[in-house]
Amino acid sequence: MLPNNFGRASMCAIAAASLLALAACGAEPSAQGPDTAQNAPGTQNIAALIAGADNLNTVEELVEDAGLAQTFDGMAAYTVFAPTDGALAALDESFSGAEARPALIAALRDHIVPGYLTSEDLVAAIEASGGPVEMQTMGAGALTFDMDGDTLTVTAADGSSSAAITTEMLGVNGVVLPVDAVLKDISPEG
Repeated sequence: MLPNNFGRASMCAIAAASLLALAACGAEPSAQGPDTAQNAPGTQNIAALIAGADNLNTVEELVEDAGLAQTFDGMAAYTVFAPTDGALAALDESFSGAEARPALIAALRDHIVPGYLTSEDLVAAIEASGGPVEMQTMGAGALTFDMDGDTLTVTAADGSSSAAITTEMLGVNGVVLPVDAVLKDISPEG
């Protein structure tokens, strides 16, 4: 296993290369945003982090159904903005049951960005750019990150918005940030 400093620097370099807007990812962390001070990457992978979270049971099932558990077991780094069970439960009744799974799995891909990006990295990128930062997801959309006072927010192209919940989970191959909303319109008409 690589030393933490080397692995983190490598992941920041990969993220910066693929997302030019995040060139400040290695900058000094900001005092704003979620409290991640002194958090070091853990020894679990993304799939294990999601499985161990009390409020991400539905996302855990979707990760398994989508075959993403194997992807999240690998060495590639991802940042997952995982809708909480409450956020997914708030969806219309038509999104319960097996027939809703394909739409929910597609929505999950629009909650994943490449690279190992902590909330501090996102805040630093926002400060360096002087405003919102947009990143392409692993799905068909993009997410825009901005600050609302001291709160890091994430907004999808359709306007769906969430505050990143302050408890982020740092793993060996990525970050899981629970969010309080589904960041994609998955209505039957959408």
